[in-house]
Amino acid sequence: MHFVKMEGCGNDYIYVDQEKEQIVNPQTLARKISDRHFGVGADGMILICPSDMADCRMEMYNADGSRGKMCGNGVRCVAKYLYDYKKIRKEEIAVETDSGIHTVRILEDSGKATVAMGTPVIEEEPHVISMEGQKTEMMIVSMGNPHAVIFMEPEEGSWKTWNMKKAEAVSTHSDFPDGINVELVQVYSETGMKIRVWERGSKETLSCGSGACAAAAAAIRSGRTKQKVNIEMPGGMMEVEWDSDGQMYLTGGCRFVCEGEYPGSVG
Repeated sequence: MHFVKMEGCGNDYIYVDQEKEQIVNPQTLARKISDRHFGVGADGMILICPSDMADCRMEMYNADGSRGKMCGNGVRCVAKYLYDYKKIRKEEIAVETDSGIHTVRILEDSGKATVAMGTPVIEEEPHVISMEGQKTEMMIVSMGNPHAVIFMEPEEGSWKTWNMKKAEAVSTHSDFPDGINVELVQVYSETGMKIRVWERGSKETLSCGSGACAAAAAAIRSGRTKQKVNIEMPGGMMEVEWDSDGQMYLTGGCRFVCEGEYPGSVG
C-alpha cells in the first residue's frame, strides 16, 4: 500500500489516496500503521477519498483506530497533498469532513495553508469537575469536535513542565463519556499564548489545529486576547483569527515528510 506522511506543526498523519488504494478495515490499519515502534509512526491515518460535494473527502482515524470528525492540521495537509501532487491546481480547495466542508487556501510561497474552521460553539457557563478532591474549571468549545480548555495560572510554572496526566484525566473523565480533547493554555500577551494538547484517541500531540482554535476561542470570548492570536505549541507556531463574520481561520505550516510502501495488510 502506497502512503505519504505529512505533518502540520508536528501533528503527523499517514495519508492514503483512496483513488489508488482500497482500504477495507481502516480502524485496524490506523492502529497498525500509526504505531511508532512497529508501524510507520503517526498521530493517526487520513484517507483522501472522492466527494460528490467538494474537491475531496477526508476520513480521519486516530492512532487508536477511533474515527475523528475533524482535524485542522490534517485538512490543511490534505489540500497541500492535492495541490503539490498536481491533482487540483487551484489556490482554494474544498475538503469534505465529518464536520462539514472546509475551504483551504494554499499559501504557496510560505509553505503554509489557511483553513476556514467554521464558527466555534462555546458553552456559556464554565464546566467544573472534581478530581482527587480538587476542582478544575474549563471552558467547553466545539470546533466540530469537543474541546475542554483549561487556563493555567502563572504559579503552575512553565508550559514545558506541566504534568499532562491532568489533561489525560480530564479527557477520560466520566463527565465526557465519549472522551474530550484537552488544551492546557498559558496566555502571555493579548496576541500570544502557549498550549499543550491531549487528544482523545492519540494522547499528547505536538500540535492540534482544532485545539488551537478552541483555545483561541475561549481566550477571546473571556477577554484574555484580541481577535488575532499567535499560538505556540511544542511542534511550532500557528495563527488563529476570529473574523467579524464569526468564521475562525487557522494558518500554519504543512510539510511533506516521506512516502513509501507499507508491507502490512490493508484489509
